Amino acid sequence: MQFGFLNLTGFFIVALMMIPNLIYARRNPHIENKCICKPMPMLEQVGRYGSMSMMVFPLFVWEFGFKSPEELVIWLFLLPALLLAYFIFWAVYFRRPSLSAALWLAILPSAIFILRGVIFRHWLLTAFGVIFAVGHIYITWYNNRSGGTDDE
Repeated sequence: MQFGFLNLTGFFIVALMMIPNLIYARRNPHIENKCICKPMPMLEQVGRYGSMSMMVFPLFVWEFGFKSPEELVIWLFLLPALLLAYFIFWAVYFRRPSLSAALWLAILPSAIFILRGVIFRHWLLTAFGVIFAVGHIYITWYNNRSGGTDDE
């Protein structure tokens, strides 16, 4: 099977993941990033936009296929499970922000990017997913480790 210039499945996945983020940003327009480690926001943004771009525009991947039926099953069941968990943790976080929910909201999109990169052997997406994971998880932990959003 060949990828086209635009991957609609990747676009759909990114669009779904953006919905709760946009709702949160609209409800909380004055939230600041308190992270003082300057390289981390850069890593996070490079990883975020690189991952989202590679999900939609599969650069340097011309063909893909599952090497085994097990890979297809993993993809068909794990991706929806990760997306469902992502939406569940957003619902939890909207009700009561906590460090644990915030960390899951950083881990799950990272896992989706990395899983898709590995399953489709899209190594550039995998690399951006890892970069995003490092920056996003660190910043999420830093911003939510204290100040009323900790699990108590």
